[in-house]
Amino acid sequence: MLTATTQTAVRIGAAVAAVLMVSVLAVRVSTAAFSATTDNTSNTWAAGTVILEDDDAGTAMFSAPNLKPGDTVTGCIEVTYRGSLDAEVRIYGTLTGGDGLGDYLDVTIERGASGCTSFVADLTVWDTATDGDLGTFLALPSDYANGVDAWSVAGGAPDDMAGYRITVTLQDANAAQGKAASADFVWEAQNT
Repeated sequence: MLTATTQTAVRIGAAVAAVLMVSVLAVRVSTAAFSATTDNTSNTWAAGTVILEDDDAGTAMFSAPNLKPGDTVTGCIEVTYRGSLDAEVRIYGTLTGGDGLGDYLDVTIERGASGCTSFVADLTVWDTATDGDLGTFLALPSDYANGVDAWSVAGGAPDDMAGYRITVTLQDANAAQGKAASADFVWEAQNT
C-alpha cells in the first residue's frame, strides 16, 4: 500500500501529465490549420471645394451721393470660381439700410465672360423693365434658393471667371428726393 505522501505525489504527477498532454494537443491543433488573408490598403478620403472670389479688394462697387433724376452709375466686378467641384453661381442682394430709394432706382445686371476690362454682355441677369427696380431685386432674390442667374462652373482648372456689370439709374420721380439706399450684392456658389 502506498503512503499518503506517495499518493499525493502520484496525484500531482498525474495532474502535471494531464496538463502537458492538453498543451501538446492544443499546439498540434493550432498549428495544423490552413490560413489565408487579403487586404485593401492605403484608403484615403478628401472633401472637394467650392471657392468663389471677386476682385473688389474689399471696396464697394458704388458710392453715389447726390444723385439727380436720370443720373446713371455703373460698376463692374469680376467673379472667379476656383473650386474643385462643379457648381452653380447665383446672385442676390441684401438691403442694408436707407429709406426707400431702391424703389426709384432702375437696375440692370449683366454677365459677360470677357471680364470687366473689355466687358461684353453675354446675358442680362436682371433688368428693371422686365424684373423690377433695385428695391424689388433686394426684396425678392434674398438667398441662394431664389437667387438669379444660374452660372454653371466646372470644378478644377482652369478657373471660370465672369464679369458682372451693374448699371443703376435714378428715376425721374420727385418722391425719390432726399431718400437713400444701401445694399450688398452677394454671389454664392453651391456644388451641383
